[in-house]
Amino acid sequence: MAVNRDYGYDITAAAYRADRAHDYELSILTGVDSFAYMIRDRGQQHQLLAYRSREIPVADRANWERTFEQIVLADERLRSVQYATVLLGWQTEKQTLVPREFFDPAAARAPLEQLTVVGLDDTVRHEFYHELDAHLVYAAGRDALAAVERRLRVRRTHHPAGGLLVAWGARSRRYAHESVSLCLRGGQLLVAGHRNGRLLFTNGFPYAAAQDVVYYVLLAYQQCGFSATRVPLYLCGEVTRESAVYEQLHGYVEDLRFCAYGAPPAVPAELATLPPHLYFDLLCLG
Repeated sequence: MAVNRDYGYDITAAAYRADRAHDYELSILTGVDSFAYMIRDRGQQHQLLAYRSREIPVADRANWERTFEQIVLADERLRSVQYATVLLGWQTEKQTLVPREFFDPAAARAPLEQLTVVGLDDTVRHEFYHELDAHLVYAAGRDALAAVERRLRVRRTHHPAGGLLVAWGARSRRYAHESVSLCLRGGQLLVAGHRNGRLLFTNGFPYAAAQDVVYYVLLAYQQCGFSATRVPLYLCGEVTRESAVYEQLHGYVEDLRFCAYGAPPAVPAELATLPPHLYFDLLCLG
């Protein structure tokens, strides 16, 4: 069964004003197969002002820089507006966590090269997360990443896994329970298992069908020693109750829940019907 990815959200609140962009924060999540962003007013309870997401067709991925430029030029909120803060999350399955005591910044490529192919045209970056006591190391296409950072004047770039793992760990610690968490965006997923806030397992994978997602989720349960009939699965990203992924997961995992952000932004009427777990990963970039 193919995964239904016919989302294409594009919602803007009436309160959005381009001439007030100096008060706004633009958060972007992208990679070679998807593009999403949200805009928040930093002075009005971080009010959510816009959310957009779309798939990038396979035919348009070969010349990704040109495709990205076309996306920007077709979007009046991107092509000529300068925001106070621009945060970028670059989505790639070429990522790994390295415990602090084993990390060597002079050989940052080495841990990735043991797990996957790192191309000559890739750039390797790393960022330290105190909550994880580890460095997140990831590889991204150098030209594609530079095109986004240059065009949108990005202030900070992260791999989205870092913020998600921190948020998921904080929730597990707060509830003092076991949990598995899953984020879906485009053709990529991130899955993790926690016990009382401690990370037991995490990995990122590309996927093409709902059955792929089920396989990787059950792998996480197995690696953590959890029971799928007792331990909840938290979902975020572009998955809904009506999606094939949700339907398939419900046949294997008894307790399905959606992620909720600890300090959610204020939401105007135009975006009130948008499930907040859809942009949970974007919120975690901040």
